[in-house]
Amino acid sequence: MRALAFSFLTVLSLTPALAQEIPGTAFDAGNWSGAANTDDRGNFAYCSVSVGYTNGETLWIGLYPNDTISILLSHPDVRFRGGEQFDVTIMMEWGLPWTGVGEAWDEYFAGITYEGIQPTVDFLSGGQYFRMLGIGIDEGYDVTGISEALSKTQACLAQNAGGGKVLTPPPSAKKPPPKVPDLTKPRTTGVGTGSALGTPAPKPQP
Repeated sequence: MRALAFSFLTVLSLTPALAQEIPGTAFDAGNWSGAANTDDRGNFAYCSVSVGYTNGETLWIGLYPNDTISILLSHPDVRFRGGEQFDVTIMMEWGLPWTGVGEAWDEYFAGITYEGIQPTVDFLSGGQYFRMLGIGIDEGYDVTGISEALSKTQACLAQNAGGGKVLTPPPSAKKPPPKVPDLTKPRTTGVGTGSALGTPAPKPQP
C-alpha cells in the first residue's frame, strides 16, 4: 500500500467553513461522530468521522468517492504551515507500520492520504491504539470503536456517492480541509480516566 502524495490535496484557497454537513446524514459510534459533507458548490464531497480527546486533540478520518482515505490529527499545542510535507508513519499495536508522504492541510490539521479505502479501513480496524509519527504529535491514542465508526462512514459514502459508485474527480480537484471542531463545547475526562492524553472525551449528556 503506497501513500498518495498530497500535491493535489494542498488547500490554498478553501477554508473549513466551505465544507457543510448534509442534513440528515449525521451518525454516531461510541465517542465517534460523523456525517456527509458538501463542497463549496453544494455537491457531495466526502464522508468523515472524528473523535475528540480529553486534552483537545482530534483524530479525523475522511472517505472520498475516488477511493482515497485521509487520516488527520490536530493538537492544541501544535500548529502547521499549510502545504508543509512530512514523512509519516502510522501504526496500530499490531502488524507492520505504514509509511508515506503526508502534508499539513491547514494550520490545525496534518496527516496522510492513502489510496484504497478498504485495505486502510482493515488496517485501522484491527487495533485499539493508534499513533501517527512524523508530524510533531508523538502520542498514542485510544481508538476504541473505530471499526464501527469506519463501517458507518463507508455506508455514508455508499449512500451519498451514487450507491457506492466511484466518482473520480479531475486531477485538479482539491479536497476541503476538515471543519475545525468546536472546542468551546464542554468536555469531561470520564470516570477513572483522569486527564490522560489519548483518552477519548465522552460526549456530554443532555
